[in-house]
Amino acid sequence: MTPNIATTKEQSARLLQCGVDPETADMCWYKAKAANKEGYTWILISENYQKRRNSDEFIPAWSLSTLLSLLPKEIDIDGYAYRISIYFENPDEPVIGNQWCLYYKPKKHNEKSRIDDVPMSAPDLIECAVLMIEWLTANNYKLKQP
Repeated sequence: MTPNIATTKEQSARLLQCGVDPETADMCWYKAKAANKEGYTWILISENYQKRRNSDEFIPAWSLSTLLSLLPKEIDIDGYAYRISIYFENPDEPVIGNQWCLYYKPKKHNEKSRIDDVPMSAPDLIECAVLMIEWLTANNYKLKQP
């Protein structure tokens, strides 16, 4: 797997479907003429999407740091405070293995988790963040503005 530095075009489309403001994107995909070929290719550029938003040749893209800045540090679930946490799953773990996990855990250590479906896991931390944003928006939690 090649590491990503920003959302793919498909992940960006999923974020837009969730209502994520494209103005928060700190990068963009640019539709450029392919060198020595007919047609076009998409190139990721580290230019703020806001400068290019008036053209259909540009698609917003979010870096990992910007995605993480959109996630609320704490959420309330059934009257209990949950704080965000990130970790890399042990590669020897037979169930998940080689996965990033992004989840909300009870703020107080003595509280038992009241939910089972908040952890998101994927081999790529950007995908974890996209999954978490999908879960948050589907459950009516507001994202932060960077």
